Order: sequence, then structure tokens, then C-alpha cells
Amino acid sequence: MIRNWFLIIFLILISSYSQGKESLLDRKITIDIKSTPVKVILKAIEDKGKVKFSYNPDFVDEERIVSLSIKDQTIRYGLSLIFDRSIRFKEVGKHIVLLKEEDREIAKACRKERTEYVFSGFIFDKRTGEPIAGASVYEVDGHYATLSDNAGEYKLVVPGNCSLISIYFKKKGYKAEVIVVEGNDNGTLITDIDLEPIEEDISKIENQKMERIEVPIEQKGISTVLISNETIQHSENLEDVEDVRLAQISLIPRVSIGSNLSTNALIYNRLSLNVLAGYSKGVKGAEVGSILNLTRENVIGAQVGGVANLVGGDVIGAQVGGISNLVQGNVTGVQVAGISTIMKRDLKGVQVSGVASIVRGGFTGLQFSGVGNITWKKSTGAQISGVYNMVKDSLVGGQISGVANMSNGGVNFIQVAGISNFAHKNNGLQVSAIQNFSRENHGLQIGLVNSSIRGNGVAIGLFNFVKEGYHKTEVSANEIFALNLVFKTGTQRFYNTYNFGVRPGFHKAYGLGMGFGSYLNMGEKFMLSMDVTGQMVFENEFKAFKFAQLYKFSPTIDFKLAKWVTVFAGPSINVSIQAFQSDNGFYDTNIAFNPFYKKVTSQDLTQAWVGGQIGFRF
Repeated sequence: MIRNWFLIIFLILISSYSQGKESLLDRKITIDIKSTPVKVILKAIEDKGKVKFSYNPDFVDEERIVSLSIKDQTIRYGLSLIFDRSIRFKEVGKHIVLLKEEDREIAKACRKERTEYVFSGFIFDKRTGEPIAGASVYEVDGHYATLSDNAGEYKLVVPGNCSLISIYFKKKGYKAEVIVVEGNDNGTLITDIDLEPIEEDISKIENQKMERIEVPIEQKGISTVLISNETIQHSENLEDVEDVRLAQISLIPRVSIGSNLSTNALIYNRLSLNVLAGYSKGVKGAEVGSILNLTRENVIGAQVGGVANLVGGDVIGAQVGGISNLVQGNVTGVQVAGISTIMKRDLKGVQVSGVASIVRGGFTGLQFSGVGNITWKKSTGAQISGVYNMVKDSLVGGQISGVANMSNGGVNFIQVAGISNFAHKNNGLQVSAIQNFSRENHGLQIGLVNSSIRGNGVAIGLFNFVKEGYHKTEVSANEIFALNLVFKTGTQRFYNTYNFGVRPGFHKAYGLGMGFGSYLNMGEKFMLSMDVTGQMVFENEFKAFKFAQLYKFSPTIDFKLAKWVTVFAGPSINVSIQAFQSDNGFYDTNIAFNPFYKKVTSQDLTQAWVGGQIGFRF
């Protein structure tokens, strides 16, 4: 079992290795330059690849004459042809830093000496000359970082490695600067840096849609307690910096091992173990936290939190939280939580929660919750909940709930609820023990009460109503009742009938029942109606609850006299079943009219006959 889990994690690590944003070094370019200085070729690569090179001219021979001819190849490949293996390349933001390839044995010896280099100086606004507070000073290789103070002064201590060291200076709203220096015996370098402000493109906002600005995950709730202000400032200043590390072990975000304390927001971890809680830029592999996992951007792989997972970007893979999962981006995969799984955008996969599963975008897959599921946008798949399901746009799939389902945009397959269903457009099936409602019903509704505004669908229940459908009142006579009053409601394709009949005189009788029917147009003036009804017939003026059952099939030819008046006539086939006997052993009702079939048993009297009817419809 343990071996299987290790295999799963290994496959996740391998499959996620190539995921993420595009590497600068992997951008493809085409260049053909002959016998030109290195600095000219680097400038051409900058223009073609939309990158910027940073290096120390003391260690990169800019004037060396080289040729480079590549077609649709990566920048990495082009640089390898220029420098062979004498220079290594490091990405930071939009910069590619060129560093001297170090000798492993010499570097190992330097690390043993535990030399420290101190970088200090001031950071100024290039235009105004004012000091810049809160600017990040970041050592690219070791991920060491510090912030400038209110006077613009900084001091960064970096363990020495006898090699070139690259320092990245960045403040939100300013262009980045990179310097490359070599460690020396002195171990101290004083450098003042001028950062150039970025000119914002201010455009008119009239008639433009104002979108809600999403608050970063580290600025929400408990995150503000667990994550230091320094870390938050670095995450804002160095937003375009990203690096990947094999592993991180963290007690809480303020106390971690495996990545620098203040630069967690810059690191994607292959494997992250958070003893209590952890914070990182992202996960490309697996992350386990006994209480809380905080991820600034994306999770690609598996994430397990004993209490909760908070992700500021997307999740591709599996996410398990003991109480809650919150994802501000999209989820492609599986989310499981004991209480709630909440997303701000789209779900393509499965959400399972004991209380609530919420998607503010759409979902393609399955939501399962003990209490309720909610999604704001168009969805494809299924919602299953013990209490309530809601989709504010269109659902192409199914909703199953113990209490109620709602789809504002429509349901194209199935809604099943213990009490109520609501859909903007029903193209499939609505089944409820109490009521179904659809603005447009083009499918089937089954419930005690079914209603819709329009549509040509079918409704089966005790009461069915279509506001813009078929509504008629009939007055007629047949062989049993001299006066019948019938109300019809539904659609031309399928309508329900509610019937009341009376036979006055000495042998009074009353009939009460309901049925269904359909009619077909046979021309401009003629129509064919076919009704099936069932009635209870009383001949005792309701003094006792004894009645005969009357079932009738009535096809009629209808002729339209005027816009709102139709006359109709036709035969009927009738079957009556009488089960109540008097004290003398006779059946209390006898409504048959010249029956052609009669059968008497100890249980009932069954008779059949042919009748007819004529009437007017309004």
C-alpha cells in the first residue's frame, strides 16, 4: 500500500515537471548572424525573444567574434552554442542572468569556509532622487532577500560560494535592475541602485466593465497572521520571479526549512511537508500539511491539508482538506473536504463535501454534498445533494436533491427532488414529490403540481398549468350526465382535464374526476381531440362515500365557429367498475347505458358500453 502511494507521488512529480508558465530560456527564436561580437548577438536575442540579459562584462567577453544561425530553436540552445559550457544561465523575472560556470571542487571548499558576503547601499527613485522604501533585494541563486528601509538603505548577507553572485533589485511599480558580482576576500560590496518608475498606460474607463479585484490569498483571514509582512512585500515586488525546489519542510510559514523564510512566495515545491502550516508560490508535485496549506498561485499534483487548503490560483490534480478547500482559480481534478469546497472560477472534475460545494464559475463533472451545491455559471455534469442544488446559469446534466433543485439558465437532462424543482428551461426531466416549475418546458414534468410559462413539453401530476399554453372551458352533455363542465390546461400536445358532471331529476347523479388529452389540427376549421378521463360517480347525493368508477375514452371532431368558440361531437368508449353493495347485496350505482359487456364477481360489477357527447368549448 505504501509502495503504491510512493508510485503515485512519483508519477505526479514526473507528469508535473513541465507544467507552469513559459520559461524565458525555452522561447524559440530564429537568428542568422555571421562573425559578430557577442554583445551584438545578445542584443539581437533580446529583441527577438523579448528578454533582457544581465551579466558582468569582466567575465563575459562581449567583443569576442562569433556566429549564430538557428531556426525556430530555444534561446537556451542558442546561448549554449555561443558560450559552450563556460557560462550557466539563470532566469529571474524578465531577465536571463549569465553566470560563470563554477568548479565543483572549488565551490565545495568555499562552502566549507562559510564565508559571508555583505551587500549594502541605498535604493533611489531614478527620476526624483527620493529613497525607495520596501524595495526587494534578492540573491538569485540562494533565494536570500531583504527589504530597503524608510531611508532606502538595504543590507543583504549572502553565504559565499567563490563564484559570481547575481542580485535582483525590484519594487512594485519600478523596472527591475540586476547586478552580477564575484565573491572576494573582502566579502563586502557597497552599491547604490537607481530604479526607474514604470509608466502606467492610463486609458479611459467610461463604458468599460469594472471587474472585481481578487484579494491575494496571503491577505485573507488567518494568512495575515501566519505570513510575515516582509514575505508579503517580497511576493508583491517579485511577482514575476519564480523558481522550483525539490523539497520544503515547514513548521509554520514564519519558521521553515528548505527555502528562505521571506522568499517562500517565489518558490514552487516538488515536495512540501508542512508540520503545522506552510506557504509557497505553488506546488508541482505533492504537499501535505497537518493543519493548513497556503499556496499563492497554482497546485499541480496533490495537496492534502488536515484542516484546510487555500490556493490563490488553479488546481490541477487532487485536493483534500479535512474541513475546507478554497481555490480562487480553476480546479481540474478532484476536491474533497469535510465541510466546504469553494471555488471562484471553473471546476472540471469532482467536488465532494459534507456540507457545501460552491463554484462561482461553471463546472464540468460532479458535485456531491450532504447539504447543498451552488454554482453561478454554465455547468455540465451532475449535482447531488442531500438538501439543495442551485445553478444560476444553464445546467447540461443532472440535479438530484433531497429537498430542492434550481437552475436559472435551464436544465437539459434531469432534476430529481423530494420537494421542488425550478428551471429556466427544461429540456429533459423534472421529477418532484411536490412541485416542478420551468419557465420553458420542452421535456417531461412529473410531480404533484407542475407549472411553466410556455413550452410544448408534457406534465403529469394532480395539477398542471402552462401560463401561455392551452386553456379551455367546455360545456357538454353525454349519455350519463345532462351537464358536464370541463376545464383543460396544458399544451396542445398534452393537456390535463378537470371534470364535473351532473344528472338532474329523480335519479340524480354526480361525477367528479380528471384526465388528460391531446388535439391535432386537421385544417383551418377542423381539429381532432382525444381525451382519457376517470371519474367517481355518486348516486346517493353524497350521503355515503359509495361511488362507481367511470373510465372514458372520448375522441371528438371539433369545428371552430369563431375565434374563441368551438363546437364538438364524437363517440366514447366507457368502462364502469362498481365495488360498493347495499345491505341487500345489490350494487348501489348503475350508470351503464346499454352495456355490450357485463361481468359480475363477488368483488365488483364491470360493464362497458359505447356512448357519445356533444358540446361547446370556449
